Amino acid sequence: MAVTTTKVQSTLAIKYKVGMDAKGNDQFKTQRFSKVKANAPDEKLFEIGTALGTLLKYPVNEVLREDDQLIVNA
Repeated sequence: MAVTTTKVQSTLAIKYKVGMDAKGNDQFKTQRFSKVKANAPDEKLFEIGTALGTLLKYPVNEVLREDDQLIVNA
């Protein structure tokens, strides 16, 4: 069976370090911005994620792109 995928939506996620736990392990939180255009270039998302990260109280660890894809029978 052949299937095809179509990217339908993307989410911009900014992962940032909020501190450490009692054992000394890093603790992270993630802020997500949904409804990003599926065809938005990675470079632009990185620029936006980095810029938004400067507004946070904590240092940014990662800028992520999370894609949702529709899978259909071809």
